[in-house]
Amino acid sequence: MDANRLFMKMKDTSEQSYKARQNLYLLGRAFIKYVVFPLVICAVLAGGVFTAADSVTKEKTSRNGMFLKFEKAEKSSKSKTSPPDENCEDVRDYDEDLLQRLYEFDGTAVPDGYVGIVPVSLYREADEGCVYVSDAGDKKQIDAEPYLQKPLAVTYEESDEYQVLIIHTHGTEAFSADGAFYTEPGSYPRSAVKDENVVCLGDIFEDIFNAAGIKALHCEIPIDKESYSKAYSNAAKIIKEYIKKYPTIKYMFDIHRDAIELSDGSKARMVTAADGQIAAQLMFVVGSDRLEDENVNWRDNLTLAIKLQYALDEKYPGLMRPINIKQGAFNQYYTPLSVLIEVGSDGNSIVEAKRSAKILAEQMVKTIMEN
Repeated sequence: MDANRLFMKMKDTSEQSYKARQNLYLLGRAFIKYVVFPLVICAVLAGGVFTAADSVTKEKTSRNGMFLKFEKAEKSSKSKTSPPDENCEDVRDYDEDLLQRLYEFDGTAVPDGYVGIVPVSLYREADEGCVYVSDAGDKKQIDAEPYLQKPLAVTYEESDEYQVLIIHTHGTEAFSADGAFYTEPGSYPRSAVKDENVVCLGDIFEDIFNAAGIKALHCEIPIDKESYSKAYSNAAKIIKEYIKKYPTIKYMFDIHRDAIELSDGSKARMVTAADGQIAAQLMFVVGSDRLEDENVNWRDNLTLAIKLQYALDEKYPGLMRPINIKQGAFNQYYTPLSVLIEVGSDGNSIVEAKRSAKILAEQMVKTIMEN
């Protein structure tokens, strides 16, 4: 504002009018100098500060927004897509939609007179450095470190001789049809047809071992077909015959499938997600010397089971049930290392069982060769 122009337009020529104009002019200049100018300057400065503050606020908001997105993407990447190693993906959150749907079950769709085949998980997440075991039914965690540091009772060496024997004491154990969600009460699927029972799983182990250079023999006899009650004693005869013929056998793996009824009589289908697909849960059974003194090497077998369990828990959380330490020996003392393997249950499909068998066989090869 120009005070001179403002007041020079006034036409009053009288002394009094002049003095009044002069006083008013001086007052106007003082007002402009000491009031208006400071206000304008403050406004400009304040406007700059507010603009800068607004800019900082916007920048901060924008950056926070980006950071939040990046943080979420990073967490999502770690939990869904980042593999712990090049061959194995972390499936804890690999496919959230799959995992959410995996254990859904509509019991109202089960027809009258039948029982449901209910998807369940018997996995227990252990603390870091531990594995879960079920010792005579008592489920507890044990420190895995002493077992991980301990070498296996057998050191791996490349050889053209047979080192692994795969058998099926209960070879007629079969599975539910793929997609089945109900069955007759008290039914336990069994079959003497190889493609329908656990014997076909032995082929997977045999092929993977042999492909890795660990020569394996697969006894395809469904040993329980002749007599279920005498299956283990008959299996012992077969094992001894194999060892006599192939004394280089160091490992013996007995492949089974479990059978579990829930409290309401329905059948358990033990499943998890592995590599984005539905797979049967697995369990190692380790016999002890509590009933059979001959099973003196049972802690060596437990060491093998824990090494495998720990590795699989890290790579495929949810795949393994607690290691089952039993009182019986299950013929596990005829070879330096032996373990019984439950691949799913009779509520699982053979497709789910085959997926798990492949995962386990590949880890067994790795564990054996590392020792």
